[in-house]
Amino acid sequence: MSESAGSRPEISGKRPRRRHDGAVVSGILTYALVIVAALIPVPYLIQMPGPVVNTLDEVDGTELITISGTETYEADGELNLLTVAVAGGPERSLNASQVLRSVVAPSDTVVPTEAYYPLTTTRDDVTGQNSAEMASSQATATAAALGELGIEYDSVIAVSEVVAGSPADGQVQARDHIVSVNGEPIGGDEAAAQTVADTVRGADTVILGLQREGEHLEVELEPADIHGQQMIGVTMSQAYDFPFEVTFNVDGIGGPSAGTIFALAIIDELTPGNLTGGKAISGTGAITPEGAVMPIGGARQKVVAAADADSEYFLSPAGNCAEVLEAQGSSELTVVSIDTLSDAHAAVQDIAADRTDELPSCTGGDEQR
Repeated sequence: MSESAGSRPEISGKRPRRRHDGAVVSGILTYALVIVAALIPVPYLIQMPGPVVNTLDEVDGTELITISGTETYEADGELNLLTVAVAGGPERSLNASQVLRSVVAPSDTVVPTEAYYPLTTTRDDVTGQNSAEMASSQATATAAALGELGIEYDSVIAVSEVVAGSPADGQVQARDHIVSVNGEPIGGDEAAAQTVADTVRGADTVILGLQREGEHLEVELEPADIHGQQMIGVTMSQAYDFPFEVTFNVDGIGGPSAGTIFALAIIDELTPGNLTGGKAISGTGAITPEGAVMPIGGARQKVVAAADADSEYFLSPAGNCAEVLEAQGSSELTVVSIDTLSDAHAAVQDIAADRTDELPSCTGGDEQR
């Protein structure tokens, strides 16, 4: 009797051999491609919470801020400056796997490198810029602190850089103080620098009055076209003549964002008692010589750092409020919104005295009093 068309075929004692060679090879290739893709350099940098430094404490046995030439007072408590660690950037490429890990990390921020640095920027450029911004923040913090305390000081317009091959090259030197232009005395504020620039743009000849190491000089310059503008080829900045010396022991930290905390620490050392009342206060904010507190980058990472350091209070520039409130760890802190050094000074005094019910707070970017 023959087998019907719909019956099952006879099964032998040996199972048919399955071929996996193609699938195995495909899987290996896919895995290898994933590995290679993960290691490809990508043009991004990662911002992460950095070290927390108490400006009222010592660093390697030396006070972080030392004031000499006037009476000072011992300060206690915590006025913490906050930092942002950066991975990647010019000459320090990251790979895709590093970036992907930080994309999902709530404490990190991934940004295109070009958002911060032009393509031609070198690592030395970054280091130099950060150092210059830190030095500037120390000087402006000192000016703001003295202004808050009503202590007089002098300011001048100084030459910070001379462009090689420009009309000023060979006649003007870095660190010269510009005291007059075409015979007209100028002050030491930002308006004075603008006066010099405006005069240069509208004149065939400019006579600069300079102070160089105590000597008065006059130099005559003919402005030239530089990058499409009439210039003499100098970069100007404010410099200060303070009635006493303020020295900062800060290494390996750059940028302008410590200005507000520096100013508060100087105020603490120049006034009797403990400004903080022994409280743990962290904060951030660039500052102007007039005491205006400016928003900064990396606020999200600084909140995380402050919370991890067990700070009780966080002083935030009003312009950073929205970012601060969204940051991991903000619920563990009392966030205080500040627009000026006077705001920050008053807030710290209130914190020290436990008058915290009416501290100005962040509410989605606006200050609430």
